[in-house]
Amino acid sequence: MDRRTACLAAMATPWLLAHGVARAQDARLSTVSAWRRRVQAMLDRGRLPLIDLQATYISEASVQANPGIVRTGGKATDVAQMVRWMDELDIALLAFAPAFAPSGEPSLALHREHPDRFIPTTNSGEFARWWNDPVAFVRQSAADLQTGAYYFMGEHEFRHYPSPEQAAAGQTARDITVDIQGPGGKALFELSARTGMAFQIHYEIEDKLLPPLEAMLQAHPQARVIWCHLGQVRYPERNTRYGPAYVRGLIERFEHLHFDLAVARASFVYKPSGARDSTLFDAGGRVAEGWRQLIEEHPRRFLAASDYRPAVEKNYPHQIGHQRQEILAAFTPATQRKLAFENAWRLITGSDWA
Repeated sequence: MDRRTACLAAMATPWLLAHGVARAQDARLSTVSAWRRRVQAMLDRGRLPLIDLQATYISEASVQANPGIVRTGGKATDVAQMVRWMDELDIALLAFAPAFAPSGEPSLALHREHPDRFIPTTNSGEFARWWNDPVAFVRQSAADLQTGAYYFMGEHEFRHYPSPEQAAAGQTARDITVDIQGPGGKALFELSARTGMAFQIHYEIEDKLLPPLEAMLQAHPQARVIWCHLGQVRYPERNTRYGPAYVRGLIERFEHLHFDLAVARASFVYKPSGARDSTLFDAGGRVAEGWRQLIEEHPRRFLAASDYRPAVEKNYPHQIGHQRQEILAAFTPATQRKLAFENAWRLITGSDWA
């Protein structure tokens, strides 16, 4: 067993043993070895691998069990197309968080089908199962994690405005609020702190929302949180505090807080507000200097990501191109590697890449 494998085993074993699933250790080591081979093969070809941790998976079975998905413009994920795109776009690994499913099992099934590509991920908290009963949702996630088969937790919406495609269709179902300091939020942060499993939050950027999040980070310093969509401000008049200096302060205070870079292009306008919501960019469409400096200073705390969902499936190559050409290209080669795959690798395996 080499040093990296031993480190992974040491990370995984205590909690898994406590829940009587020590056999999961060997399976995890085998899985991580397969992932490592895929990442390394891309590096050997002179490519920059990308590990995409923000994506939503809808299985055919989920569509059949939830006819309303189709009525609202949803559809099943085209897995075959995603596999082709992963090879074409140098996507090494993808965390598909299943939606419209009672547990994370669809993600496990996908992993069994393609073990070297897909990261077993618990349910996506982007749908009513999370909004309506967050405590029960976290209880199921905890049950999933006890199996030792999962490596990541999906996105959880605490404050969310309708996505661009939903706003264009006049749909308001995802204009939702889940109290981040409520029982569900506390259970989620506690689960992450207890297991060391990272999770994502969608949390709009507004002055009134920042203190509750800070209080949760302070109360649960071991929780591994990824705040999605760095610098995405959909209603600028509601924000006077958030920017590079504010994020720097959070990073310096909370060692396990991360941010992903799943944001729209500089020219994108969020129609309900009329705002260009990607404050990550300057007027010329480049990564703004304040953000660029912050990320170069703290390169281990940021991750490239696509925000893939089936409703905008055809945009995936453009989203990845945007990540590579308009975001990653702004940084030094060492920082590019961290943003593209090294930081994600650390979060899903518990050990550094090198």
